[in-house]
Amino acid sequence: MKKIMLIAAAALLVLSSCASFIHMQDTNTVNSFTDLINTGKTDKLVKMSKTPFLLDQEIIVLTRDIKTLWRNIIKAGYKIKEPQFKNGEPVNENTYLEFYNSMEVKTFFKKYVKKGSRVIQFKTGNGKRIILLVEPSFFGRNIRGFKGPY
Repeated sequence: MKKIMLIAAAALLVLSSCASFIHMQDTNTVNSFTDLINTGKTDKLVKMSKTPFLLDQEIIVLTRDIKTLWRNIIKAGYKIKEPQFKNGEPVNENTYLEFYNSMEVKTFFKKYVKKGSRVIQFKTGNGKRIILLVEPSFFGRNIRGFKGPY
């Protein structure tokens, strides 16, 4: 039984590093995120969002402020129609520039963004671009940042 578990774990490790598997994870993240927004699942969005949280160029440090953010976005009737995955890239030393070119945002990335985090970009049906900063977690991915639509 232990041998089977080790083989299964090794196979999962190989698959998780495969480019098509990562692309599928990125696409699923976009679909899950847009579904939570479009169906008004504030509590799930808050649970997925980790503090500190980067919103465009602003750093949100309190969970209650993240809850207010998602609640207000949903209350305003914001919907993401026709999400189209564009790309997903591992975070690197220049990724902070996708959000804003400032020492504060650069420091946020250095201090709080975990190894293995990714920046996922997608477009909405009306051509607006959205960026998600996601990090790996035991049960999937957490949202560490959001920018858009622009």
